[in-house]
Amino acid sequence: MNRIPLKIWNRIDMLQAPIAAEVPASAPGRRRWVDIHYDLTRKHLTCPPHRYCIIDREFDAALLAAYAPDGDEDLAMLSIKQYYVADAPQLYAVLAELGAAPGLFEAPWNVGHPLL
Repeated sequence: MNRIPLKIWNRIDMLQAPIAAEVPASAPGRRRWVDIHYDLTRKHLTCPPHRYCIIDREFDAALLAAYAPDGDEDLAMLSIKQYYVADAPQLYAVLAELGAAPGLFEAPWNVGHPLL
């Protein structure tokens, strides 16, 4: 099974900082990112207990270009889905379902993600 490169994985487990990958969008004119966060339970009390949170966001590319310079990227967001997983095997299973190949997670950590 393909894995997230160790230097990237260490950012999640050791630094507890998010990483992201740009993945294929559902339609032309859109951009989509999948990001992985370490245990958001401490920051957001409404989250169920988990070790990793996977967030799948899709944006309208034209709106993103228009709103990003002013820091209003969220106005271009078309969809957001969150997945809470307890361990690495569950994380890789969700990534496979989302079509986010582990090799896409590479430096720079945010890969142009508008919200990271």
